[in-house]
Amino acid sequence: MPRIVNSRQIVVSSDRLHDCKEYLESEFQLMIDHALSVGWSLDEVAVALDGLVADEIAVPKRAITLH
Repeated sequence: MPRIVNSRQIVVSSDRLHDCKEYLESEFQLMIDHALSVGWSLDEVAVALDGLVADEIAVPKRAITLH
């Protein structure tokens, strides 16, 4: 089942989304653990990551990819 992310209509297949999450999970956890170890709170890290993702999606050349 396709998933639509934000109002920009980014569509990815659920299979590819699952595979991508598995691929990114270990490095993602390491990045969060590192940020926590240097003093950032989990809330700060989550909000910062959300902002970075929003910034990345806002780049027109990278905004919409269909797979």
